[in-house]
Amino acid sequence: MPAEYSAPLRLNYLQYTVTSNRQMVETTIRVLEPDDLGSITKPRILFMLPATPELSHRSGDGLDQVLLHGLHNRHGLIAVAPTFADWPWMTDLPDRPMFQQVLYFIEDVVGFIDTIYPGAQRLLVGYSKGGSAALQLLLRYPVLFTAAAAFDAPVMKEQPDQWEMPYFWPNPDHFRDFAIPHLLRERGRDLGDDPRIALYGYGNFGKDAPEWTFDHLTAAHQLMDELGIPHVYDNDTQRAHRWDSGWLPDAVAALDRMSS
Repeated sequence: MPAEYSAPLRLNYLQYTVTSNRQMVETTIRVLEPDDLGSITKPRILFMLPATPELSHRSGDGLDQVLLHGLHNRHGLIAVAPTFADWPWMTDLPDRPMFQQVLYFIEDVVGFIDTIYPGAQRLLVGYSKGGSAALQLLLRYPVLFTAAAAFDAPVMKEQPDQWEMPYFWPNPDHFRDFAIPHLLRERGRDLGDDPRIALYGYGNFGKDAPEWTFDHLTAAHQLMDELGIPHVYDNDTQRAHRWDSGWLPDAVAALDRMSS
């Protein structure tokens, strides 16, 4: 088979290199501004949470998709794509100072972006690990973030017993503070009466899930209904477990509605 190539994409974002004592190697923050940023009186930041370590295109690239579909201009959003030194499960290991993913994101990424765009609303989006991270962060920091959208993410994990999770939570009891079902039960109603969560699927963690997992999206939807947590839910369209499988425009549109 001959090689296949995409159409050319002109990259016009800003890129910062970050050296942080909370990460094992240098990381990057890429920023894509809307063309009419100067005319936007209430800017919003779209934080795009990755599913893989460092700057990887193994499953597409979220910032490229924003640029390809013009989502930053369509919705007047500043898209921010940080990287992480290791698999971004969004955990903090108490005994490893250079493995503080939540602190790194909150203080080194969000804190830095706040100095450039003070007073902006903050939105979260991701798939897989990044989708779980988006919901976790919203539930743990509901004042800091306005809304979160997740595609095809294992959001109903109750124990850190699959994939790389045992390495990131060697003490399973520590996982409770990061487990989304627990956070929904304990803090979900604190999000208020308007939807601030959007769930999209499905690929690996929605309908017709593989035998090694289950339909996390339906389970999360049902739990939020039981708890009376307003949310957006669409588990009807099967898509590949990637940034570029077509789900991002709908998810960003939902975030636009939830933050307007």
